[in-house]
Amino acid sequence: MRLLKALILLLAASSVIALIVASRATPRPLTAIAAVQPAMNFGYVRIEGVVTAYPTLSEQDKFLSFRVWDASGELRVTAYRAVVERLLAERRIPLPGDRVSVEGTLRIRDDEPSLILNTAEGLTIAAPPAALIRLAALDDIALGERVQTAGQVRRIRSAGDRLRIVSVRDGDATTDVVLPLDLPAFIAAPQLGIGEWISVTGAVGEYRGAKQVLALQIDISQEGTTPAAGHFRPIAELGDHLLGRWVGIEGVVSDLRPFKQGMRVDVTDASGGSIVVVIFDSVWQNLPFSTTLSVDDRVRVAGELTEYRGQVELLPELPVDVALADEPSSSAPGDDSITARALLRISRRSVQLA
Repeated sequence: MRLLKALILLLAASSVIALIVASRATPRPLTAIAAVQPAMNFGYVRIEGVVTAYPTLSEQDKFLSFRVWDASGELRVTAYRAVVERLLAERRIPLPGDRVSVEGTLRIRDDEPSLILNTAEGLTIAAPPAALIRLAALDDIALGERVQTAGQVRRIRSAGDRLRIVSVRDGDATTDVVLPLDLPAFIAAPQLGIGEWISVTGAVGEYRGAKQVLALQIDISQEGTTPAAGHFRPIAELGDHLLGRWVGIEGVVSDLRPFKQGMRVDVTDASGGSIVVVIFDSVWQNLPFSTTLSVDDRVRVAGELTEYRGQVELLPELPVDVALADEPSSSAPGDDSITARALLRISRRSVQLA
């Protein structure tokens, strides 16, 4: 009789274990984030989507939080203690642009749903390839998509203790590249200089309606560092139809005329055209050759094409936009070779971030 009871208990335990294993092996039905309701509190669900921002990670406190978007809505996912330890050990931390599948327990407080990742096995991550694009095409890319693009560093600033913002330009197109400062084990924040050309791989984000790139990898290019970042054009072709555009020129200094706020430099090129380059003191005083520049020197200049009293002028923005040119530029009008080299020929140093 005792043997029979033991066999019955063993069979019952085996059945329960088999049910648990089978339930874990069976994929959970996919739940759309928008379909989550307060009545589903503490329910166990599976969601799929794209990570839209950098995660919040504390290795010391064993805490992880990230947001997932599935086109119907966005949901915050959190993990704690042993689960975070496991994910860290396996270097499986979701980053912007990752496609993820997450299984866990729903928590709904004040009508705000979130999901608790109960096990490390409940998270799967797929890193999609990055699409190679020009910076001007960024506005047409969906949020969360992975891209690789290039631009010239124009400004570097910090946004609190967590983020560094790098503004970049390629011709008329500008955007911000965002770098996290609190994820050094997964995304490094390299030292960048104003005027450097960089290739950026990351996910498309948005801030106050403007698209930006959440960087995962940055490459710094040896080529494509010409200060006159932009499209080189013959001066004779510059006119009212290009006002407000960012253009680059190369030519010979034909006159220098100081004014109260800086220097006006007349530049003439082989097309026979001439243009006034207005260099304000904030730029002029930071040029290493400002005290020696003279007539017949060859220069390369990039800037915004503006108009003053009916005359078209070129307005450089930073000292890197003005450079001496010993030889004629090999860039033809509208040449895209600067950006192509920045994207495809990264040769000086590469900073691997992810």
